[in-house]
Amino acid sequence: MAFHKNRRNNPDARAPLPATEQSDDAVTWEYGDDVTAFRSSSSQTTSHFRFQGDARALAVRRALNHALDEWWRRGALPPDDLLREGLFVLQAGHDLDESQRTLLLRTALMRRRGMLTALRHQSDPERTALVLFEALFHPSHPLELKTLRKLLQEDAQSAAWAPVLSRLLRESAVSAPEKLAYLTTLLALLEERPAAESTTPPLWLEGEPVSHRGGLWLRAALLVLLALVAAALLWWLRQQPSEMVTVPAGRYLVSSWPAGEVQQEVVLSAFQIDRFEATVRQYRACYERGACPWPASPASATRPNYLLDPAFADFPMINIDHESAARFCQFMGKRLPTAAEWEVAAAYAPMTGRMLRYPWGDEFAVQLANSAFSGVGDTVQVGSYRPAGDSPLGVSDMAGNVAEWTATSVDVEGRMYYLVRGGSFRSEPAALRTSAAEALPPATAADWLGVRCARDIR
Repeated sequence: MAFHKNRRNNPDARAPLPATEQSDDAVTWEYGDDVTAFRSSSSQTTSHFRFQGDARALAVRRALNHALDEWWRRGALPPDDLLREGLFVLQAGHDLDESQRTLLLRTALMRRRGMLTALRHQSDPERTALVLFEALFHPSHPLELKTLRKLLQEDAQSAAWAPVLSRLLRESAVSAPEKLAYLTTLLALLEERPAAESTTPPLWLEGEPVSHRGGLWLRAALLVLLALVAAALLWWLRQQPSEMVTVPAGRYLVSSWPAGEVQQEVVLSAFQIDRFEATVRQYRACYERGACPWPASPASATRPNYLLDPAFADFPMINIDHESAARFCQFMGKRLPTAAEWEVAAAYAPMTGRMLRYPWGDEFAVQLANSAFSGVGDTVQVGSYRPAGDSPLGVSDMAGNVAEWTATSVDVEGRMYYLVRGGSFRSEPAALRTSAAEALPPATAADWLGVRCARDIR
């Protein structure tokens, strides 16, 4: 479908459209009218046309970098002209980085323009599913069910991102049971989705043809069955401890210390890890029952009465040393995670089987974590960056906010130190990578250091 019906064979087709020529009412699935002209300008053998295509792509990259800054700072999406130009650049064979392609997808879904084109140039199913999830639950302009059905049917990569979207919806059902009916409808839609590239007829169409009435009956019965299965699954999920995330057993490649980027294989049993960092409220309960010592200080970086003011009850606990962290986890009926367990929970993407550089993907995004670049200068409430900043398994704040003690000890000049992971609100991007770790003396207590607990699955 064309973005602008009068642009074909237009010698000025590559010029941005005036805002008055753009329709806000129509849904545009793909951009395609001037792609041929753009592709020829970027692939002709003459240096003149090659220069035109390369220069245009470079200009789009620069504009998208500026648009990313605006998105991170103000949540402002780029204009339609830049969306169109960015998608043309991709279709012409030029590359954009992952964060730029994600911004184009987010904008396409919000504007209902170029959605299929944007989807077809995504490379990370987890990130794609997350952007779709956000679009489905946008507070003022949610993605319609009929639009999602169209994307499922026509995007060849839907077989990769649809299962991830299903997982996000099931996890959402645990924390938002009031949306159960809508979530069940979405899950039923995802389950009935035919593979975009499949040409195999449904089983009930093979062999002898069935009557129209019989076909409708079978389809209705299948939809009812799918809805019942989805409802049963959601009921089961609601019975599970929603404050913890299950990590499956398996062989994983994790970073070694102190090399960081050097990987080693570990074999882990299945375990659960807290979805959120331990909060002030939780630790105070431990202290009031005599199981945990009082922390080294009641103040945070900028709040003198951080541990005493009820306004910060759901903020991360800080100023506790390694022993205090271990005693807290024991009080909760849990334990400290190992460094390897922590990294798998933060980085493992089950759909692709790889470890991500950051919990949300392979590139740093300032709007997805409380870091030194956020400008906060202190902790924020746990889960503030959900769901976009979560790991693929659904664990929050694994980058930034507060660093977290682990059970893994290392030898540093003859003394036993413990590894902490995740970085904090004081950290720059390198320290927020899922492979990053810092070794600290066990007596260390700081306003940027907290804890997250784990437990074995019996």
